[in-house]
Amino acid sequence: MFAFGSADTAFVSPRHALYPHMTVFKNVLGDLMLRGYTNDEIKARTEEMESWPWLSPIFYKACRELSEEELYLAALARAAASKASALLCELPDDPSEKITDAIEHLKTQFTVTIAPPKTGTAWSKQIL
Repeated sequence: MFAFGSADTAFVSPRHALYPHMTVFKNVLGDLMLRGYTNDEIKARTEEMESWPWLSPIFYKACRELSEEELYLAALARAAASKASALLCELPDDPSEKITDAIEHLKTQFTVTIAPPKTGTAWSKQIL
């Protein structure tokens, strides 16, 4: 059962919220630090993520240098970093093969739910 807003659920939107001046790695790192992960846990998780075939080509690139497709992949990585048990993904209008492959990879680690596209306002009304 999916419970949007639970602490064990991550959400990915095509309207990603990444720091553009930071690399994908630093966006992931900052999120893990804010969540209270230890340095050893962060090191292990980022090393694992660096090996993901869909993520490794962009892991050390600044977000401002990424295409829209790559930005969505970066947002997926940041959401997946915390190892939440569920991942809710709002896909772009026409998801590429890379995005589809990334979602399939993440399905091996998470319960992944694909949500119909909604605006942020529509999500907040549904949550309340």
